Amino acid sequence: MKIEVISRAMVPGVDNAINPSVKPLEERNNQFLQIQELIDKKRDYLYKKQKKLKSIEKQNNFLGVVRDDYRKYHSYITKQKQDQIEALQIINNYINDLTESGKLSKYNIEDAKVEQKKIMQEVDSIRAGLDDIMNDTDYIGKELKKKLA
Repeated sequence: MKIEVISRAMVPGVDNAINPSVKPLEERNNQFLQIQELIDKKRDYLYKKQKKLKSIEKQNNFLGVVRDDYRKYHSYITKQKQDQIEALQIINNYINDLTESGKLSKYNIEDAKVEQKKIMQEVDSIRAGLDDIMNDTDYIGKELKKKLA
């Protein structure tokens, strides 16, 4: 019959010079607490990050609504300006037809030419306004892309 002698080195959790690989319970507990603390910090960080992402998502949704409203408004204004240009060109063509037909007197032709000049100035003004709207839209689009990037 063989008798084994159990030394302190063979008992788990008991650290001594004979078995240095066995860590004392207190040291393992400290490591566990450190790991738990890291997990808690990571969880808090992820929670804050999630809240921030939700906030950004709401802002993006709001900006999307604003963008869509702006596009509708922009389309409406652009169409109105184009309709104005078209109407003025129709009037201008009508005046041309009247002056070329010879049905107007000399004074009426002069008045028609003055009116045509005013119409063309108005068309140019509307086109300039339309160009400004387009340029503003391009600028706003670029600025939004910068902010969202």
